[in-house]
Amino acid sequence: MEHSTHFPDAFYRVTIKGFCVENGKLLMIRESDALSGRWELPGGGMDFGEDMHTAFKREVGEEMGLKVSRMSRTPVYVWRHKIESRRIGWFYTMVLAYRVAFEDLHFTPSEECEEIRFVSKEEIPTLKIGGQMTELPEIFNPKDFTELF
Repeated sequence: MEHSTHFPDAFYRVTIKGFCVENGKLLMIRESDALSGRWELPGGGMDFGEDMHTAFKREVGEEMGLKVSRMSRTPVYVWRHKIESRRIGWFYTMVLAYRVAFEDLHFTPSEECEEIRFVSKEEIPTLKIGGQMTELPEIFNPKDFTELF
């Protein structure tokens, strides 16, 4: 096992992401080219002391100007991802992914969300996806979202 010189061995940065699925397709967002130009899931990092639902609602409000109408009580998927950083070497993120729905999809573009699009599972590998999303093609199963939410 690797050890970080910057964090205790039990340290994980927690990220909350949302799976908004309609007709078997997953809502993804694209960051501006000024950031990475990569496709991600809506959501972001938790602030210290914040709960998961509050963090997700804050992130999509800041990044997309959207309001969450529903969010599952527990995550649908959980995975970890190692992030390489020039500044601090590396660290792990723990991604907690919840099933979500929004009041509407009339988003306000920002650097963190320039475009939104529903994509099929087959389309995901063709997109320029963000680092934490590299596991997404194997994780996402549209059949996990066939029941009413």
